[in-house]
Amino acid sequence: MNNEIIVVKQLPIIQEQLQQIKADVTARVETALSLVCTEDTVKVVKDERASLNKELKFWEDKRKEVKKAVMTPYEEFEAVYKDCISDIFKKADVELKGKIDSVEKALKDEKETKVKEYFTEYLASKNITMPLTFECANINVTLSASLKSLKEQAKAFIDRVCDDLALIETQEYKEEIYHEYNSTHFLNVSGAITAVINRRKAIEEAKAREEERRAKVEAEEKAVEQVAEVLTPPTVETTPEQETILTVSFKVKGTKAQLKALKEFLNNGGYDYE
Repeated sequence: MNNEIIVVKQLPIIQEQLQQIKADVTARVETALSLVCTEDTVKVVKDERASLNKELKFWEDKRKEVKKAVMTPYEEFEAVYKDCISDIFKKADVELKGKIDSVEKALKDEKETKVKEYFTEYLASKNITMPLTFECANINVTLSASLKSLKEQAKAFIDRVCDDLALIETQEYKEEIYHEYNSTHFLNVSGAITAVINRRKAIEEAKAREEERRAKVEAEEKAVEQVAEVLTPPTVETTPEQETILTVSFKVKGTKAQLKALKEFLNNGGYDYE
């Protein structure tokens, strides 16, 4: 390739004397910054700021003129360069990439088809009844991966599922665990087992709490009945003309519900108590 095809004949030369006015610009700005801004002087400060911005715009316009003058020949060169060189190469690259991608896709699809066929055959040989597809294995089929390694991944996946199902068969709640393994915790045997065990534990704890509550209620009811029996007045033989009044002193301990029931019993029986 000829290096002389593109050559810069002359570099741009920019003449400037900016260092000569730097001191004046600095002094001008420092004077403006030294102004005290109050309610009375705010208009003066605004005018000074506007004046500085006007001066800056003047110099910015000059800078843009220089940049445009420098960039114009380059932009003209770049347009010719794209037309004669880069656009041609880029178009060729796009076409070549399309051809390569088409062939590589065909090769990849062929490899994936062979792996899927192996997956289906090996799965059938294991007599697995649960629905399993090739996609469940999450095998990444690439051109760089060998067909042997892909088949090994498929085999390892199916073997793991077989081991999981065998483990599930040994569990107490195997039907529930299998449901979890095939749904919520898909292909996660430890997660499925843990979920079922925790659920069963929660059910048993709820039953125990209910039984404890019922036992407590029954005990309270029985205690009230026992107190009622104690408070039943003794049978005293009396003459028809006179009924003997007896006084009994005792101390009662019980729950709030029990004491309330005792009070109702005394009131309903017409007892005089303190």
